[in-house]
Amino acid sequence: MHTYIFNTDLGTFEITNSRHHRMYELWLEYEKLGEYATARDAADDVASFNTGHIEWDNLESEAVRVPAGIEAWTEVGDSAVQSAVDLRQRAELNNPYLVGEEG
Repeated sequence: MHTYIFNTDLGTFEITNSRHHRMYELWLEYEKLGEYATARDAADDVASFNTGHIEWDNLESEAVRVPAGIEAWTEVGDSAVQSAVDLRQRAELNNPYLVGEEG
């Protein structure tokens, strides 16, 4: 499993393999922004301010330092990824404001 992160003032972007390892998912904190055929495609959308996240995409005209390619992102190991997934799942389970699909 390959996971890459890039920290910004808005939060941490994360590019990770989907559960079935067929696609890469782009996340900004707890918001999934899209799925991509390659991690490079996801990183390119972040670098070109074309993520679908309005706050990030509107920073295009400002002097924001963005990694030019996936090689400049930080690659994290499986144990760090699992810890992040566990934290995300715990946050979702303990959030009284999230409503399940049934209601």
